[in-house]
Amino acid sequence: MFSRFVQGTLGYLDPEYYTTWLLNEKSDVYSFGVVLMELISGQKALCFERPETSKHLVSYFVLATKENRLHEIIDDQVLNEENQREIHEAARVAVECTRLKGEEGPRMIEVAAELETLRAKTTKHNWLDQYPEENVHLLGSNIVSAQGHTSSRGYDNNKNVARFEIEAGR
Repeated sequence: MFSRFVQGTLGYLDPEYYTTWLLNEKSDVYSFGVVLMELISGQKALCFERPETSKHLVSYFVLATKENRLHEIIDDQVLNEENQREIHEAARVAVECTRLKGEEGPRMIEVAAELETLRAKTTKHNWLDQYPEENVHLLGSNIVSAQGHTSSRGYDNNKNVARFEIEAGR
């Protein structure tokens, strides 16, 4: 669904809106990418104290990513030794969300799936570190529900995704 009468906050509206005056589902993806960049960097979407080419967080963030200096703008309260890979992956997702042409960016369902995969990896690794003796018995084991249906849960290291397969429906 498209809308012609929009009020929005500068810094969050997707660039295509300014040329078409239309918002669509990719406009929300762009805005979400900006919010994700704010969370990762601890900086506002627009900051007039940054240099002219970097006033908009998206420009600043994308340039830092391209120049391999993302570490300079990641908030110290966000990044630590255990989550570097996940934060860099989340930053990559944010950059993908804020592509200038919406058609080149992901759909929100794809963004959600990638972030869920990152969350699952982080949860898995934290759990394995905390309970190393249990991982052999529980990860990837078959679980029988109260109705007698069997499912398999675990983590696919080859694909880097959480796995949940249901063998029998209700």
